[in-house]
Amino acid sequence: MSTGSIVRGLRSDNPAMITRALRRLVRLLGADVDDDKRVGWQATYDAFAAEDIERELLRHGDSEDDATRELAMDGLAVWQGDAALAKLLERAADEVVEVRASAVGGLEGWPDSVDALDTLVAAADEGEWNVRWRAARALARFDDPEAVDALFGALLDPDSNVRCTAGDALIHHEPTAILPRLRKYFDHPSAHMLDSALELMGEIGGPDDAKFLTKVGAWTNLSQPSQVRRWARDASKRIKLRHKQRD
Repeated sequence: MSTGSIVRGLRSDNPAMITRALRRLVRLLGADVDDDKRVGWQATYDAFAAEDIERELLRHGDSEDDATRELAMDGLAVWQGDAALAKLLERAADEVVEVRASAVGGLEGWPDSVDALDTLVAAADEGEWNVRWRAARALARFDDPEAVDALFGALLDPDSNVRCTAGDALIHHEPTAILPRLRKYFDHPSAHMLDSALELMGEIGGPDDAKFLTKVGAWTNLSQPSQVRRWARDASKRIKLRHKQRD
């Protein structure tokens, strides 16, 4: 589908054409576009901007069709204007969970917006797993202490996808601010949810953390279940190997 046909599809009143055009637009410009397609991204964006495609995305963001609203949120995430942000914030409270998830995920493009931060922090702590997952992923772009607090909460989310995403997000923060808080997690009553916390410590920890993890992973440490001890030993080995390679 060419740029022109996408524009015509977005301006159409045919639901099938609209949906197809939105999917193609997101594949061309979305956050998850393949690296090899990044070449020419700006020119493609400019071509769509010249056609005032944001107006069409805002229109489809109010569609009665759930799939159309969802895809429109993915498309609006690319546009950085006030109108796009306002629509994403509005649809972050949509009655359809897939629409909410897409809107919440799209807010990652506004790391300086207090409204976006507040919405993401709330979304990371409630709702369905895919909303929490998209919120944790988006919060990686925010440096605010509230974002870090929300990610620490997500690090113990009941869903493993959310925990993993929170761990990936916290990797990008200053280790000296993250590691002391991580140490306090290992007396958590739901020890089976410590997988991502241990993975994170293994990725950013230093020699002292390796010693700490060795104690957590000791066979004689019966305060932790066997899988936690195994994860701790593996994390300790990764830290030691990483620092050995540096020396």
